[in-house]
Amino acid sequence: MAAAGDARFEVLDALGLCRLTRRTGDLDGAVPLRVAKACVPLLEGNAFGLQITLMRPIEVRRRLGSLRAEPAGDHGEALARAHRAALPRLVSQGFLEPEGAWHRALRGGLAWTCRKGLGPPRVRLWTGLLVRPDRGLWLRVAGAANRRNVLIEVSEAHLADDGAFVPLVVELRVRDEAPQRLRLEGEIACIAPVLPDVQIEACVLADAPEVGRAHAEFYDAKYFAVKKGQVTRKYRRLVGGAAARRSASADQGGAGEEGAGEGSAGEGSAREGRAGSARVRLVVAGPAAPEIAEVTEVTTAAGPDPVPWRGRARRLASIVVRNAVPFRATFDGHTLAVAPEAPRLADGAAAVERTFAQAFGDDFIAANRGALWYLTKYFTPHPPGEPHFFVKPWAFTQTPPGWSSLLDGLHGDGYDVMRGVVATDAFFATPAVFHVRRLGAPIEVPEGAPLLRIVPIPRDLLHAGFREVRFLDG
Repeated sequence: MAAAGDARFEVLDALGLCRLTRRTGDLDGAVPLRVAKACVPLLEGNAFGLQITLMRPIEVRRRLGSLRAEPAGDHGEALARAHRAALPRLVSQGFLEPEGAWHRALRGGLAWTCRKGLGPPRVRLWTGLLVRPDRGLWLRVAGAANRRNVLIEVSEAHLADDGAFVPLVVELRVRDEAPQRLRLEGEIACIAPVLPDVQIEACVLADAPEVGRAHAEFYDAKYFAVKKGQVTRKYRRLVGGAAARRSASADQGGAGEEGAGEGSAGEGSAREGRAGSARVRLVVAGPAAPEIAEVTEVTTAAGPDPVPWRGRARRLASIVVRNAVPFRATFDGHTLAVAPEAPRLADGAAAVERTFAQAFGDDFIAANRGALWYLTKYFTPHPPGEPHFFVKPWAFTQTPPGWSSLLDGLHGDGYDVMRGVVATDAFFATPAVFHVRRLGAPIEVPEGAPLLRIVPIPRDLLHAGFREVRFLDG
């Protein structure tokens, strides 16, 4: 899957049921031409990580409040034989603890049902793979995002670097509107290495004035003049120019003033960051400040149920962005109309302007009216015919040189928020891009609904691969 230097975890395939595959940024030519030309964050979001891809279809059946998953078609007996043969080998060669929790769970078959409290039943499907992250990294399992089966939801999971191989299990919830028999094929989830050594600190805009100035410089009058008739490609040039400057600084033997305490650019930044915690700033510019969250439970070789992380003080930190303005949106195939609660939008926009005025003064507001308007209007539509629009959170994310942010969208009734990757060491906005899946009837997004999970990540991990491990007697 990648050159040896890019491999960040190990994989043992015990069954041949699933493979880890790489997506192209344009989803094999499926994205709109305008996106392919200009929307680098979405293209990188499409290509992020490795897709857990079924090589044999699986059928999930719902009956009397329970779920059952089994191979579809003529593959059932072959997989059953492979499963019966694999478990003794995994135990005898030390990949599974005999009579341990994993051994007992997998002995019952490829899939089993679990339930969290009074919630709906979920099915845990063993992919036939076992994985082990390199030291200092965790593995994050999440949904397939921008090209996914919308009738299932994948539970986010994290596998820590405790030195042991762990069976790769995907936990699925079947949506209520799904048929009683649901066929799963192709990409069902995504796995990627992440770095847990991150400290996220919140601050106000006045404490990070360079972030506000960068926003104003990007969304200047020239940007809007070009935007009226064509794609600007300004983000692509900005990120490319920043990378070139960091490379030149490194060639001259220095990381630059900003990078001196936070790691250098490119692959080196990730390696240096692993020697100590990287520092990320959440810069709040208005109401409804995002939350800083930490993963404290991980999946280990002890068993399928997540347990508290007992290692060092490391945690995987992220930022959760919630909706600040209640709204409805309707797509009719041509026009996507967004109807926010106008008083709430006006109050929020006024609060953002006050924040910028307190940080920079009224003259700055007058000189950068377009940049402020672009932020305070909160919603930005796409061209006619596209079921997409932007929501722009009133906060920014600033990462060390060589780091980007994974924007993992959270889905709701009738819509998806899409996955993207933003180079937040040069561009600090983290928009939520909506894909409306319902036609004719409105979607409703209340205040406080989660939109994005922002995960800072070194760029050398964005397209990391894996090393294949084989049975000792293979």
